[in-house]
Amino acid sequence: MANHNTYLVVLSYIVSVIGSFGALIAVREALKQKSGERGELVFAASLCLSVIGIWSMHFIGMLAFNMPAMNMNYNWWLTILSLLVCMGVVYIGLTFMAAEFSVGKSLLAGIFIGLGVAGMHYTGMLAMEVQADMQWDWNIVAVSVGIAVVAAIVALWLAMHVKYMWHIVVSALVMGIAVCGMHYTGMMAVNFVHNPALPPVEAMDLGVVAFSIIVVAMDVIIMIIAMAVVGANRNQLIFSK
Repeated sequence: MANHNTYLVVLSYIVSVIGSFGALIAVREALKQKSGERGELVFAASLCLSVIGIWSMHFIGMLAFNMPAMNMNYNWWLTILSLLVCMGVVYIGLTFMAAEFSVGKSLLAGIFIGLGVAGMHYTGMLAMEVQADMQWDWNIVAVSVGIAVVAAIVALWLAMHVKYMWHIVVSALVMGIAVCGMHYTGMMAVNFVHNPALPPVEAMDLGVVAFSIIVVAMDVIIMIIAMAVVGANRNQLIFSK
């Protein structure tokens, strides 16, 4: 019977919160700059949110999923595609919003990012290789897409309005819940039915813990780079005054 590794589920939430926190910090600094000088900070924010806050949470959440009776592996091309989709939609959405905030733009960008994140999630799920057929509950799929869209709209609104550090911390905690809610709702939408007619699947060369460590190490590097960009732009703003 399928289950989730509780420790990896908790780790996925922590990673999502940290990525959201970094993105909110970068966006707050971007809004202090002139509209045409926000590019580096918006890119740093999009990396934090897309790679760490969303995709890494998603992938660790996938690694947390366990089916003891069957081997699992991944189509790595589809996995990489899911990462690129996530990076692209978040960057486009944040760039669109950073030029000039409005409620209408927030809704449009949120719908775009939400649908993109849902696309990332289900591309990542299709990347799963298992000797089983996937049976979908399309009502739950629709709910997960709705959660993704609402979460994206809320995330954009928060990104444009946070001012104080406690705002950022609380917002990051809320965004982490929203992202995880979308992912684990999406996981509930599928049922794996063993099909011996399908080719057998070899187990992954590395264990889930090793893969999780690799993902977290990548996240640490991205966070360091993003915060370095934030620091450099903050100093540049101070000296320009």
